[in-house]
Amino acid sequence: MALDVQNVRLAIEGLDEAGIASYLAEAEDLIGLARDLLRDGYIDNEIPIVVLEGGSYVVLEANRRVAALKAIQNPEIVGRFAAQLKRYLSRYSDADTPTEIRVMVAPSREAAQPVLARLHTGQPKRSWIREQQAIFYHAQLSDTVTVDDLRTLYSREAGKIVSFIRMGEMRQLIRSLRYDDPELEEFVKSSKLKMTSLEYAYERPRIRDVLGIEFNDRGQLMSRRLNDAQRRGVMYLLGRFKAGTLNTRSAELKQSSPQHELFVQELQRVVSGARPDEESEPADTDSADDEPGSGGSDGGSGTDATGAGPSIGGGTPASGGGAAGSGSQQPGSSGSAGTSSGSRAPNRGDTRSRLDFTEFEYQGGSAGLRRRLEELSRLDVRDFPNAAHDLMRTVLECGIKVYYLGQGANLEGKMLKQCVDDLARDFASDPSMTAWINAIKRRGSMTASQYAGTSFSLNANNHEPEAFVNARDVHEAWERIKPILKRILGC
Repeated sequence: MALDVQNVRLAIEGLDEAGIASYLAEAEDLIGLARDLLRDGYIDNEIPIVVLEGGSYVVLEANRRVAALKAIQNPEIVGRFAAQLKRYLSRYSDADTPTEIRVMVAPSREAAQPVLARLHTGQPKRSWIREQQAIFYHAQLSDTVTVDDLRTLYSREAGKIVSFIRMGEMRQLIRSLRYDDPELEEFVKSSKLKMTSLEYAYERPRIRDVLGIEFNDRGQLMSRRLNDAQRRGVMYLLGRFKAGTLNTRSAELKQSSPQHELFVQELQRVVSGARPDEESEPADTDSADDEPGSGGSDGGSGTDATGAGPSIGGGTPASGGGAAGSGSQQPGSSGSAGTSSGSRAPNRGDTRSRLDFTEFEYQGGSAGLRRRLEELSRLDVRDFPNAAHDLMRTVLECGIKVYYLGQGANLEGKMLKQCVDDLARDFASDPSMTAWINAIKRRGSMTASQYAGTSFSLNANNHEPEAFVNARDVHEAWERIKPILKRILGC
């Protein structure tokens, strides 16, 4: 059997079998797997999937296991890791490892793709990282396979297919460029450049506009040819990532930050042929103005007519329009949407147009919940506070139900209060979760700040015609709900 040179785990192209084994030892802990096989034996419960190509069987599923078995028989194929593997072979000298194994022969590579997707984009297997998933889906596009075909074939991931295609297109584009700097080329074509980091840049509409990069509504590039000006801009961007002066937490990539405007202007100068600034400041990791919902979002072409970023000088947020609650139940107005000072931190309240999704990235398997979270992260809560508030309630209830499905329980048919009660019961011995959940369950006399984010306020705004909220209420509610979701969803 031959290892698959098209395996999406391989960040380097053109490897032979020894090169694949060495890479898996470096990046995917192949030696640890070989040790486990020597210690515990080979368990034949998950049969590798192979396909007959060019007169030999090529491994489509279980490349790590097969590579580990090959390395046990011939440690030299893992290169510099051979000595470590030989020590394990000496330690487990009586290990009985097979030289022949059962396999499942697929009729074709295409026929096996849905099986591979179920194994690696869900939870049963060690999930492919986002870039690997993008490679998987993008590689299937052809004259006969369209993006719509992929959406139909992989309906569970349909809401993310376009964003994966965009990433696959950008990965292919930057790998096809001519590089004058060998070190930059190596950085881009190895696993050192994280496509999820670059995604933060190319998903910004103004950066795309300056670079002249445009996607269609299926996530495909309108043109894969870059002129000299575009190439300069892309090289500058990649160079900043390599130098470490640009990353996912840089204020320059946050649309709400004044530094984003300065970065766009600098990029425009580079594209026009001017030399970039002599020195770049180290990457700013201040997350106060973080613009959420970029990485991993799926919105057709990725452009947002209303969300291209607030004006640099800020501006007066839209007023919430009144008290945040329903008549007698609401203990008072939470204030207007004007400027705030004193005890409120600058990144809280209605001074921000979007909710704080810093360090919140859902990696679970629920496509519906993922889509709702993406939409919630994009909503301008100054303009649409009530829509954001209602969606937040849905996200909380659905998030709890997704958590319990993962625990083998089904809360189908239960409403928000019952879901929160179940969560409170099961986390009763956890002080942090108990405190967060109690803030949601709170009833009786409350201040406006305490009222925001409670089950009572979430339900009132959802069911009572005269109840409504403003931007500050939404931010307050999210501050209570976010830590619960992070805990139960593993964000």
